[in-house]
Amino acid sequence: MDAHSLASPDLFARRLRDLCGELARGDYDNIDSLFAMTADADAPETVRELAEAFGSMAVQIEAREFRLGEMLAELKEANRRLEDANRNIASENADLKTQVQRLAIEIDLTRKEREVEAIVETDYFKALQERAQAMRQRHGTAGPDRGEQA
Repeated sequence: MDAHSLASPDLFARRLRDLCGELARGDYDNIDSLFAMTADADAPETVRELAEAFGSMAVQIEAREFRLGEMLAELKEANRRLEDANRNIASENADLKTQVQRLAIEIDLTRKEREVEAIVETDYFKALQERAQAMRQRHGTAGPDRGEQA
C-alpha cells in the first residue's frame, strides 16, 4: 500500500465529517458534495454508505424544515387574522356596551314615566291634588292651570 491510499480513507472521512457538521448547522449548500461521495469509486465503501445515509437524512431534514417553514407562515397568517378578528370583536363589544347603556337609560326613563303615571292615577294622589287645590283657593294662590302668583 502506498501513502496516498492510506491517507485517502482519512481524507474522505474528514470531508464526510466536515459536510455532516455543515448539515448539523443547517447549511445545506454543499449537499451535492455529500451525494458525490456516494458515487466516488476512490472513497472507501463505509464512507460511501455513511455519505448516502447522511445525504438521505439531510434531504428529509431539509424537506421537514421547508414544511415547518410553510406551517409557521400559515400559523403567523392565522394569528394575524385572529388578532384582526379580536380587534373587531373588541370594537363591536364597545359599541354594544354603549348601546346597552343607552337602552338602560331609556328603560329607566320609561319605567320612571310609568311609575309616575301609576302614582298620578291613584285615588290617593287625586285626593291629594284636590286638597292642594282647595288649599290654594282658600289662601288665594294660583293653581297649576292658572300660573304661579308671587
